[in-house]
Amino acid sequence: MRLHLSLFFKSLSARLLLLTLIWVSFIVTSIGYTMMLNWKLESTSAATNIIGDIRYHVFRTALFVQPHYPARDFTNEVRAVDAGLALLQKGDTWRPLWVPETAEIRAHLETIDKAWRTEVLPKLQNARRDGKPVAMQNVNYYVEELSSFSGDIDRYRAHFLWELRYLQGLLIVLAIGSLFAIMALLLRWVIRPLGRLGDAINRLSSGDLNARTEVSSEDEIGEIARGFNHMAARLKDSHDNLEQKVAEKTASVEEKNSHLAQLYEMTSYFTQRRSLDDLVEGFVSRIMRQAEADGCTLQLLCGRDDSMQLLTAEGLPVELVKAVNDLPSDSSLIVSVLQKTYPVCFHLTELEEPLAIQFAQGGFNTAYSFQIRSTSGDLGIFTLFYRTSPHLSTQVIRLLENFVTHFGVAISSNRLVERDRQFAVIQERQLLAQGLHDSIAQALSFLNLQVQFLSDAIRTNDVGLRDESLSAIRTGVQECYEDVRELLLNFRERLHKEGFIEGVRTVINRFEAQSRMNARLRVGGRGPELTPRQKLQVVFIIQEALSNVRKHSQAENVDIRIDNNADLVVTITDDGVGIDDELVKKRKGQHVGLSIMAERASRIGAEVEVSRVTPAGGTRVVLRLKEDARHE
Repeated sequence: MRLHLSLFFKSLSARLLLLTLIWVSFIVTSIGYTMMLNWKLESTSAATNIIGDIRYHVFRTALFVQPHYPARDFTNEVRAVDAGLALLQKGDTWRPLWVPETAEIRAHLETIDKAWRTEVLPKLQNARRDGKPVAMQNVNYYVEELSSFSGDIDRYRAHFLWELRYLQGLLIVLAIGSLFAIMALLLRWVIRPLGRLGDAINRLSSGDLNARTEVSSEDEIGEIARGFNHMAARLKDSHDNLEQKVAEKTASVEEKNSHLAQLYEMTSYFTQRRSLDDLVEGFVSRIMRQAEADGCTLQLLCGRDDSMQLLTAEGLPVELVKAVNDLPSDSSLIVSVLQKTYPVCFHLTELEEPLAIQFAQGGFNTAYSFQIRSTSGDLGIFTLFYRTSPHLSTQVIRLLENFVTHFGVAISSNRLVERDRQFAVIQERQLLAQGLHDSIAQALSFLNLQVQFLSDAIRTNDVGLRDESLSAIRTGVQECYEDVRELLLNFRERLHKEGFIEGVRTVINRFEAQSRMNARLRVGGRGPELTPRQKLQVVFIIQEALSNVRKHSQAENVDIRIDNNADLVVTITDDGVGIDDELVKKRKGQHVGLSIMAERASRIGAEVEVSRVTPAGGTRVVLRLKEDARHE
């Protein structure tokens, strides 16, 4: 308890709060006592007024004893005197009216009340009843008693007046004294400590780092003073060691800049298109130089069985390289590295694994293994070997980890590029095979059949069949030549240097020159431009449709209409023999020309419909590229 009180009074805010509480309590008590004295003075003054009223009504009662005054007036005056005496007996707090509670004054009041009821009032009532004048000496005597009672109250009230004056004088003295006391306490507790603290702050702001302030208390200002002294000491220490700290920060910044430069160099190296061997060679040479390692190995997962392939090894003897290459992918060392999400440090001399023992015997002491990862998963492991036990800082390890991460991204990108290249080659080969099958293969099959006919004609010496076969062979070779030329033109077709309509006109002009047919182009609409990819595929589809017209339709006229509105609609109509719908349905998926058009249309989100124009003949090919597919 004493400890809590001691801590309480050490607090400046607690002391000021207590001082304020005492001062307010004193003021409230003084005001309350003064109000009480004023109330007593006011109530005793009201009592003297009531006594004066009683004297007045006693004289009027004596006057109304005369027979010529109405009895009602006499009765009213008697009631007024009775009411006044009763009010003096009870008092009235809210009026206020109060008779002092001293024994002398209370006895005097009882005497006056008894004299009125037993002596004065009966005589007045008898005189009124008998119609005789009252003896005024009795009335005057009673009135003098009332005046004497009023004098007693006035003397008692004079005591309160002097007490009130003494209290007011005491309040003035205490107010002045307490003002000086509060000023002295504030000067001691607040003003002087703050002045010393302000002086120390001014000296510190002027450059005096040795500025300190006196701590003379345990309160809040004392805490502030101790905090200022501590701050000044730290500031002086910082100033004295500023050069050293600047040098340390400069070295740290230079190290970070060096790491950023190396990371930028590595990133720039990986962003260029390189072969896998070049990527591995550049990565290993840079990271070996940065890590100052004595050796390294780089292993990648390959194949469906996730076998580990050693791509390169630097600074290691042949026997250690062979041991790493023969290490199975389910080895505990490899599994422990792949399972971690952070680089793993191995102290080779402390491990019981055969590979670790073999490296320790070869003079290597420490190894750091990093996981090579990409978004698709684990790619491999990169390990640095040291003959000593180097202490790699956290920044260096993070830098090496970033190098390995960028290498993993580069490996994934290289594989994706190679996969896309192979896929593009396969697609081109497939298109080439489809074109050959739909044109040259059929022509060669026809020529093979005609050669058999020619052989039979020569053997049987059938001159007509021989000439017919030779003519058919000559026609087939010409058509085969035209098909080969058309295929070559298809694979060389490019729309980068000419617009979409110009490319279509080029295809139509070539078609007219080969087929001797009339082709008419009509263009309408002001829809959005096609993308280069859409232009190429649409032109190829038009070219394939015209090729089918040339080969199969036996037409004379071809109408090509392009409506470029919200949807792009290309309609190719000929007046030939017409396509056999039943045969198309039966051989759906086997007709290479139609399959090529459908496949090219699907690449740009379009649809191709092939139908017969009329029962008499004619074929219509409709290519429709909808609005939503044009913006994808």
